[in-house]
Amino acid sequence: MVANHDNMLLTFDTCNMEYFDGKLLFPQFDLLHSFRTCGYFQYTKGGWFDKTLYDPTISMTDYYDFTEKQFKDIMCHEMIHYYLAFVGEDRDCHHGKQFKKMAEDLNRKYGLHVTPYLDLSQYKRRPGTPSLSYWFVQKFYM
Repeated sequence: MVANHDNMLLTFDTCNMEYFDGKLLFPQFDLLHSFRTCGYFQYTKGGWFDKTLYDPTISMTDYYDFTEKQFKDIMCHEMIHYYLAFVGEDRDCHHGKQFKKMAEDLNRKYGLHVTPYLDLSQYKRRPGTPSLSYWFVQKFYM
C-alpha cells in the first residue's frame, strides 16, 4: 500500500472511528517523498491565549510499499500526536510519557504495533523508487 491522499483519508477515517471515538476532525493530508521519514504530524499554533489548532496536517511517505497493517500503525502514530495536541496534553508533538502511554494502550487493546520510532529496513521500497545507495551517492559524492 503506497501512500496517496485517498488511502490516507480512508485509513484516517477508519482509525478515527475505531480507536479515537471519532473525536478528531479531518486534517489535511500531504505526501512526503522521503526514505527517512514515514509519517509526520504538524499544525499551526494559535496566539498566546488561543488554544486552537490551525491547519492540522498528516503527511506520509510514498517511498515505501507498506502492508496494510504497517500503514495503519504509522497513521495511528501520527493520529496520537494529533490527539495529544488537540486535547492540549502535548502541543509540541514529542514521544514523551503521554505518547508512549497512549501507544501502549492502543497496542494492548487493539493489537496495533505503534512505536515512537521505526526500523526502516523492514519496509519494502515502492517499485521504481531509487535505492538508498542512490540517495547516498547523490548526497555525498555529487
